[in-house]
Amino acid sequence: MTATNDDADRALAAHVSGVLRHIWDPIGMRTEGPRDAYDRYIPGIVALLRGRSAYETAIVEHLIRIENLEMRLSARARVMSTSTRAARALLGLREACLEAPHTLVAQIISRDGLHCIWIFRRSDGLHSYRHALFRSENDENGEYSWWADAGEGRPGLFSTATAAEAEARAMIGWLRTRDG
Repeated sequence: MTATNDDADRALAAHVSGVLRHIWDPIGMRTEGPRDAYDRYIPGIVALLRGRSAYETAIVEHLIRIENLEMRLSARARVMSTSTRAARALLGLREACLEAPHTLVAQIISRDGLHCIWIFRRSDGLHSYRHALFRSENDENGEYSWWADAGEGRPGLFSTATAAEAEARAMIGWLRTRDG
């Protein structure tokens, strides 16, 4: 079966929902509130990510605009750091989902938002992981950001996503400290 843009958008939307609920979460619901509390914002975020021209700053501004204008939340110190980490996680999803929309199983992002692990399921049913570092630049052409290969970890194939994550946690320092 060939993947379509609709399939890719559905896969991306499912992962975006997790980022909004567990990383961004401006009203502090975590797992206590309704699972669909932030779902109304998913289509706009998926469209922003599909455009591939939005970088960290634009996504942070979009999240803060939702907080201020749609949710009517007051400005708080934690808003920027939570929005920044969420924006970086969303950029990671764009990188992972839009390249191979049906294979991303999980994303683990460090607390500082500078390291990311993606766990993929391959078409043969085996799993692998990839470690990436967040990079950004400002130059005469503007600001842009991306996830670059960290060159850490051991390539391999694992029978389950849990086994791939366990190997990543054993091999990569920031994951060993339970930062992710």
